[in-house]
This record gives sequence, C-alpha cells and structure tokens, in this order.
Amino acid sequence: MNSISLKPELNELYSLNEFILNELEEENLQVNLIVEEIFVNIVNYSKTDFIKVNVEFEKPTLTIEFIDNGVEFNPLLKEDPKAPETIEETKVGGLGIFLTKEIADELDYQYNNGENHLKIIKNVG
Repeated sequence: MNSISLKPELNELYSLNEFILNELEEENLQVNLIVEEIFVNIVNYSKTDFIKVNVEFEKPTLTIEFIDNGVEFNPLLKEDPKAPETIEETKVGGLGIFLTKEIADELDYQYNNGENHLKIIKNVG
C-alpha cells in the first residue's frame, strides 16, 4: 500500500490525481470522479488539518482510503438526493456522495481515534 499526505487545499487535488494515476498506470474517469468528489468535500467541509490517502492496486481491484481528522461525518448515512420534478428545481452540487455510492463497488466508513476513515473499493479491470 502506498500513501500520500496532503494539505486540505483544493490545489492538492493535482498531486493526488497524479499519485493515483501512477498506481493505476492508466486514467480511469470513474476513479477520477470519485477521488475529486471525496477530496473536495473533505477540503470544503471537514475542517481537517490533514488528508492522508492510502492506495492499493491489485488487479483488478483498486482500494483508496481517505483519512482526515476533521469533523466526524459518515457519508454512507447521507440520504440520496431526490430527483427534481422539473428542470427549474434542479440544483448545482450535492451529488458527489451519491455518485460515489453509485460508482464504487464497495464503501466502508469508520471513525477511529478522532479520524474519519473512508475506504472505497473499485474494480477497474
């Protein structure tokens, strides 16, 4: 398993994407979407001091674990958004966790020793 430690700043997303791409060896749009949505949510809402990301790739399974010491938040308990009835009711944003749940093959959340641990498993092969 390889790890990267990042500051909770949006510009760190580039380093994270490069780190994951080095593990995968080829770009995967679904993985990119999951990583971006989770990372941006942590940066914008968690009030964390750090973000650590562990990555393990054993073909065909990619495991990504996000760890932060921010506000406790279990994304698996977040209700899925209701579909708008009209285009006028459509809101921008709020779909990141929902999309991650839909795209990932498995999600696990634990809160241990003041840290959020979100593990995402995705079959990429």
